[in-house]
Amino acid sequence: MKAPEKPQVFLGAPPTSLQQRCDTMVSWELVFAIIPGIILFLYGIEQFSREVQLAGGEVFRSLIQRFTRTPVRGTVTGAIVTSLVQSSTATTVITVGLVNAGIISFAASLGIIFGANLGTTMTSQLIALNLTAFAPLFILLGFIIGIIPGKYRVFGRPIFYFGLVFFSLSLISSVMAPYRTDPQLITLIGMMDTVFLQIAFGFIITNIFQSSSVTTGLVVVMSQNGLITTEVAIPILLGANLGTPTTSLLVAARMNTSAKRAAMAHFLFNFLGVLMFLPVLGLFTNLIVALGGDAGQQVANAHLIFNLTCCIVFLILIRPFERLVIRFVPGREDDVVFVTRHIVTPLPDSTTDAMQQVEREIRHLLTTPGKLLEELEGMVRDPKKYSPRVRQLQDYATYLDVQASNAALEISRRDLSPHDATRLAGLVRISKLGQVLATQTAELVEMIHQIQEKGITLSEESRTGLEYTLIPCTMNLRTLGDSFPAITDEINESMRMQDDNLRDIITIQYREYLRRFAAKKTPSGSEFSRVLFQIEGMAGTIREIRKSTRLLDRS
Repeated sequence: MKAPEKPQVFLGAPPTSLQQRCDTMVSWELVFAIIPGIILFLYGIEQFSREVQLAGGEVFRSLIQRFTRTPVRGTVTGAIVTSLVQSSTATTVITVGLVNAGIISFAASLGIIFGANLGTTMTSQLIALNLTAFAPLFILLGFIIGIIPGKYRVFGRPIFYFGLVFFSLSLISSVMAPYRTDPQLITLIGMMDTVFLQIAFGFIITNIFQSSSVTTGLVVVMSQNGLITTEVAIPILLGANLGTPTTSLLVAARMNTSAKRAAMAHFLFNFLGVLMFLPVLGLFTNLIVALGGDAGQQVANAHLIFNLTCCIVFLILIRPFERLVIRFVPGREDDVVFVTRHIVTPLPDSTTDAMQQVEREIRHLLTTPGKLLEELEGMVRDPKKYSPRVRQLQDYATYLDVQASNAALEISRRDLSPHDATRLAGLVRISKLGQVLATQTAELVEMIHQIQEKGITLSEESRTGLEYTLIPCTMNLRTLGDSFPAITDEINESMRMQDDNLRDIITIQYREYLRRFAAKKTPSGSEFSRVLFQIEGMAGTIREIRKSTRLLDRS
């Protein structure tokens, strides 16, 4: 006789079926695989931007700036790059990073952004160049180059982070790959019976896959298999275009104004493009069908014609579009871009004109320490106002010094009079002193930032003393910027008086600091004395610039 089965007792809800538990496990695995992939992607892009700025140097800047000198050239560049990497998201996010690094301006980035969308239409033709498959190779290559001593070591990190960006995209894509033909996904598509639901579907899928190319590929495959018609596929493509700017907007949230504008331009370009096609969507669909080809070819044609039309329209209206973006993203207009303001290549044939370009560029260089002091003033009032702009301004001063020195070297090869040769040598010295002054000022900002990072709050007396001590330096820097390269006797005497004032102020501040230190009323410890010493060094450099400039007048 068969023994009776023991009754099962459930503490809470009954257990799910094995299939349900597997589905739950897969879902959690999916989540924990995608989130690290997205984090790696964002981190890789941010670090790639920084390392490119450090390692690329003048050659890289010149190359990128040459390719983006006109909107049409920028568009071609964006299309080619996107065709190679097969991700408009990666292209536009890297572009935002380059804008944030000051390598290209916001205006120069517009062409690349337009071209990025056009480049996605070539994905199927360039599938053999799938760069994500080579991501581990880039990571390994960057690591090896980074540990081998030599002049090329500096390129190791950019290559490593470049590989990391595409490794993260590969990770996301590989995790999501099994879901491209998921029956539930196909059933969901059948429920979409309106244009707006179809656009929303394309938007959501693109954000999940972090690539409109994946969405486009999915739509092409489904069209070829008869799962969706061309009338359904085209709105999904429009939604895919709307989904691509999400990552660039997210990445730019922590960047400067120009980078935010580049990301907003990407969004508005896609959004306005979709709005432009919606009223004529029926006519557009009829045109695509009339062009012939199988369903998959029709989808590819629609994708190409849509993006090509948007590129042409926005290239024609690029200036109004640029102004529109600026209205959407107001902010400071002085973001750092690594270009010269006065020196042009090639230099003028006239030696006098060439030397004047160098003089004006050095005058521009001498405004950089003043901008750094403005950053310092804001940071002293509010510690949260510390910005990567400090490092950019320091690097920009170095860049301008190199440009001025290179231009002077080229001029020196000409047949110069003794007067011009002496004056040129003096300009080179002043340019280097200006770069040193910018470095000293940036180091002062970093000192204050490090004090605040340690959780030390400057006392009211220390803040007031710091601001008061910087007044003579600020005034002399302003005078240099306004008067260079001609310092009259009156201006010279005025700057000397500020030097004397600074020495008196420094003496008073040291005495007050020692009093507070002895009374244990200075939470910053010995740091404040280092700050005063740094300001003295800045004043000494300003004094040398003043004296060297006076010698120019006598040469």
